[in-house]
Order: sequence, then structure tokens, then C-alpha cells
Amino acid sequence: MIYSKFILDAKIFLYYIPYIVNILYYKYSCEKNTINSDINRWTGHYHIPYNNNTFRFVFLLRFCPQFRNLFYYRIRELFMPNIFKLLCPPDPNVFIANQNNIAAGLFLEHAFGTRIRAKSIGANCTFRQLSVVGVKSPDRFDEQPVIGDNVDFGACVICVGKVHIGDNAIIGAGSVVVKDVPANAIVAGNPARVIRFRDDNTINRAVS
Repeated sequence: MIYSKFILDAKIFLYYIPYIVNILYYKYSCEKNTINSDINRWTGHYHIPYNNNTFRFVFLLRFCPQFRNLFYYRIRELFMPNIFKLLCPPDPNVFIANQNNIAAGLFLEHAFGTRIRAKSIGANCTFRQLSVVGVKSPDRFDEQPVIGDNVDFGACVICVGKVHIGDNAIIGAGSVVVKDVPANAIVAGNPARVIRFRDDNTINRAVS
């Protein structure tokens, strides 16, 4: 009986300890404001029933493995023993390069197979499944995309090389982006081309 209770207590301890540790990293990280913006963005998509950001944070860690990828990117400058990542693992099918410069509010929607390596990514961008952002070849490593604010990537997008994507752009599903995309543009195709431009009312609804 005592042995069984000990095993149960040990399991409960192992279950909760990674969340407790991650809460401490979140609370005392210099990126706390940025993480709060991430939490608020994800909360809006998943309608998390909590007003407290700490509760929202734990909810996202528990039920959204892809949020863990983003969180571990945010605290990448801090030392975290691998044991805690093993107990609360990131999604192995999502890659966010540590060299990225990602502003607040990044959202990964069904981001299975998504790979992100960019020179910079603006605020409140969205990436979806099977999208690849990166370099054309290993010998052109410095030629990485620069992505503005509020850019929305559809599924299966490829965006490589030294391209600039302007604010509020929408990249249609399956697009291959190898040239600059103007601000407010909606592009699609292989290679991606401008279909039309967003009007002010559409942009205001999307970013509000």
C-alpha cells in the first residue's frame, strides 16, 4: 500500500514538474512581454477559457505541443536541462531556427512539417502545415527571407532566398515565393504572383 502510494506520488510529481519549471522560466524571462503577446494570440484562436495568462500558458503547454516549440525558442538564451524538454517535449515535426529574429504574436496553425529559418519575422504572423521558409542552398545561408508584420502563410508554401514580404500580405496555399511580395498583396501560384491587393477594411478586420 505504501509502495503504491509512493509510485502514484512520483508519477504526479513527474507530471507536474515540467509545468512548474516552465512557469518559472516564463515568469522570470526577459522575453515575458513577447511571450504574453504569443499567449494572447493563441488564446484568441483556441478560445481558452481563462483570463489569467499563467493559466493560459499552462493550458497551451499541456494541449498545444507546437506552442512549446515557440516557447522554447523564446527562452533559447536560457539554460534548460534536457530532462524538462523530455517531460514536456516540443513537436518534433516543427522546426524554428534559433538564429531567427521573430517578433511577438507568432501563431502556428496545424504546423505539421513546418520549417522556419528567416532573417526576421514581424509581429502577428501565421504559418500553417508543410510550409518551408529558408535558404535556397547551404552555400547561400545568408540569403534568408525578411517577413513583415501580419503576414499570413497558407499551407504548403515555399519561401526561400533573399526575398522581402511586405506587411499584411497573404501567401496562398501551395505558393512558391522567390521574389519580393508588396505590402497588402495577396499572392498565389508557382512562382507566386500578385492576384490582388487587400483593402483597408479587410486588413483592419484581420489584424484586430
